[in-house]
Amino acid sequence: MSHADSAKFQLASDAGQTPEKPRAAVGVGSGDWLAGLSSRSLYYRDEWCAIYHADCREVLDEMKCHLVMTDPPYGIHGGRGSMSTNRGRGNYTSDFDDTPEYIRDVVADVIRRCVAKWPTVVTPGNTNMMRYPQPDSFGCYYQPAAVGLQTWGNLDAQPILYYGKNPTKRNFGTPCSYTLTETPEKNGHPCVKPLGAWKRLMASVSVEGMTVLDPFMGSGTTLQAARELGRYAIGIELSEEYCEIAAKRQQQRMMSFG
Repeated sequence: MSHADSAKFQLASDAGQTPEKPRAAVGVGSGDWLAGLSSRSLYYRDEWCAIYHADCREVLDEMKCHLVMTDPPYGIHGGRGSMSTNRGRGNYTSDFDDTPEYIRDVVADVIRRCVAKWPTVVTPGNTNMMRYPQPDSFGCYYQPAAVGLQTWGNLDAQPILYYGKNPTKRNFGTPCSYTLTETPEKNGHPCVKPLGAWKRLMASVSVEGMTVLDPFMGSGTTLQAARELGRYAIGIELSEEYCEIAAKRQQQRMMSFG
């Protein structure tokens, strides 16, 4: 899809159904939200979110946000080890190989760049989490019904890595781990993050009106969660197929406000 063709996804004016803005907009995502966006590689935007069809390494320095929150590829060669058994080399688009080398050379390096600029929350999967920078805090999604196996027993938890300080300035009473029992929607991406679980995590690490950046956007669950919680969001995705899925999800959500 060309940049011109993607205009059909710019729904705020076409549909006439613009959702109410967050009540407590702060800083990056407030009055200059649209004007302050970089136009390079911009695939879609509305009053709540923007999607960039790009290699995040090339556009990351142009982004402005309060927080990074992302669920990147796990580098598991098509094996198990995530919230979905569909995640793997053979099920993603052909834009990249889901390998340990990709995690080491690309994903972990992007996370280091994010950590240097913003508070960052990452769900890295189990197999290659040691390739990431050492976190300042950690937690997990505990999956009591998980059926995956590892060498010492059930694969029943997925790590959450926290870098920097919580932007909400709330420490006492804020959970770092969550129980996960919900099933993610099926939308064409091999491993969609369960929306409810992602919203609970986002609500703990951000406040209404903040801007959340996801440099490995996938099908756009971060954008969906942000919209429903009154946050702005920016997603960057290498695959045009997943950009389109994410844009359509935003379209459906905007229509529901009507």
